[in-house]
Amino acid sequence: MVVSIANPTLTYLSIYETTGERVTSYVTGAHGDTVEELLAKAKVEYPDKVHVVQDALTYNKALQGDLLYKNGAYQAKPGPTEEEKREAELAALDSEYARKISDIETGMAKAKAVEDEDYYNDLKAEREELVAEYTEKRGAI
Repeated sequence: MVVSIANPTLTYLSIYETTGERVTSYVTGAHGDTVEELLAKAKVEYPDKVHVVQDALTYNKALQGDLLYKNGAYQAKPGPTEEEKREAELAALDSEYARKISDIETGMAKAKAVEDEDYYNDLKAEREELVAEYTEKRGAI
């Protein structure tokens, strides 16, 4: 049986953490024939979680909106904290400069292998500038 989340005749039982994050969902016709069967299954498999009966429209909105279920209501996830934003910026910067520095170091190794000291020295200076730039940008974040 193909189950469509847009089918208005289906009833869903979603399982949520106490933090509001959805763990999984059951649907009538696939996981049980009645809501009571879904509830019984959820009580056995997820006894310490929050069980919420939903019609198809509510289920669809909660799923597509990636909504939390807290204190008996659906709500949007909070945006990232300033610290989380900072950590994400630092991770992106670290990744970008690790790649750039690695590319230069590969070139330096090739220059050494063919004994091209001028090219090696140019790349070494470029690497030092890049490291200084990285350090400055990281400090600004």
